[in-house]
Amino acid sequence: MRQIIGLFFLSIILSSGFISCKKDKEQGPDMGYNYFPIKVGSYIVYNVDSFHYYNTPTIIDTFKFQLKEKIQSTYLDNQNRTTLRLERYIRNYDPIIPYSALPWIFRDVWAANRTTTTAEKVEENVRYIKLAFAVREGQSWNGNAQNTNEGLTYTYQFFDQPRTIGGTAFDSVLQVNQENDENLILKKLYIERYARKIGMVFKQVIDVHSQPDPGWNSAQLSAFYAQPILQRVTSGFQYSYIYTSSGTE
Repeated sequence: MRQIIGLFFLSIILSSGFISCKKDKEQGPDMGYNYFPIKVGSYIVYNVDSFHYYNTPTIIDTFKFQLKEKIQSTYLDNQNRTTLRLERYIRNYDPIIPYSALPWIFRDVWAANRTTTTAEKVEENVRYIKLAFAVREGQSWNGNAQNTNEGLTYTYQFFDQPRTIGGTAFDSVLQVNQENDENLILKKLYIERYARKIGMVFKQVIDVHSQPDPGWNSAQLSAFYAQPILQRVTSGFQYSYIYTSSGTE
């Protein structure tokens, strides 16, 4: 009798294991697709700060606004791929009126594709490979493989890490290092962060140059180069996108 009961429970355990294994196999590995959601109607709002520098004497133009990017619809592109139509809206900063009281103003349309191996985005008519699947730490790819720009190596710095961005805590964030170069006369830093089920939640771009006056003597040059480059910028730009909210409408 005990032997029969034992065999009965063993069969249950084996059956449960088989069902579990079958379910896992059907689900497949986690490729990280939900770092780049494609649900029509979903949107993200960013706070954007932008600085543009012009040659000596340095003039700085600053821009501050909110940007809303919404997946408005889908269509088939010339490769018969499902493509996301991204409608982008802005509302400019007003020191007196809160953003919530300002109307959204239509700005432009971008596009995006998520394939089994990449997440691609067309920005100002230039296509970039934003993410590569499956997501793995240290993985690298050519972000400019789908455009005519010089090749540029994108790399995952980390993934599935908790981060707080714009006051919102995310439990699973990845970072893409797109470019990082610095010397005495230039600094380039391009990074993006994505959160699972949300999309891009942070973007930072620094692309500046720092050229001394050609008539300066050695003492003036030494004092100039002793300063951090961001304190002596003569041309270029920098901007940031910081997540503030998201939803579906």
